[in-house]
Amino acid sequence: MNKVIPILFPFYANKKINDGLRTKLADTDNAGVLSYVESSDKITLETLREQYNETMRTKDKLEDKAKTNVAGITISITLIMGASGLLSNIYAKFSLPWVAWISFLLFSLSVIYMLIAGIMAIGVLISENEVYIVKLNSLAANPQILRDDYDKCIGLNTTKNLIRNNSVYTSYECIRNALICLFVLLVLVTIPFSSK
Repeated sequence: MNKVIPILFPFYANKKINDGLRTKLADTDNAGVLSYVESSDKITLETLREQYNETMRTKDKLEDKAKTNVAGITISITLIMGASGLLSNIYAKFSLPWVAWISFLLFSLSVIYMLIAGIMAIGVLISENEVYIVKLNSLAANPQILRDDYDKCIGLNTTKNLIRNNSVYTSYECIRNALICLFVLLVLVTIPFSSK
């Protein structure tokens, strides 16, 4: 049962995990990554700069995936709009009230999953569109201040990227669930059986 709930309601697990990550984001004093690295004093500023730039590239990749999800959902919504004919065929084919209700439920679930997937993907592009940048005064300051600022920004950006990644992944899970519902409807329509 513990595995079924996250499959059926992936957005619930996502919310719990991302709430924990947002709590971690709020604690900016302990945001750095160097405290978890052994012999962190040997890491050069150039290495930190490259890590910082990598967090920016990761953000861009995750946002590209979210844009792809939004485009895919737009196409699927168009397909869903034509589903009334699909449901009519199922009703005519089986003429059983419980089959009609199951078909209606599956169709409704697929629409709900697609909407949630779209909202999550758009959320990555809008509400999670925040980056932490190295302050200009840190660049002019001594190397230790710059190092601390890079460390803090890398930690915060990495956590923010985890939130983005979780949301994009959950969006994919919702799309998967919607497609499963639509596939079952397709099977009902194409099965060579008629109750008449």
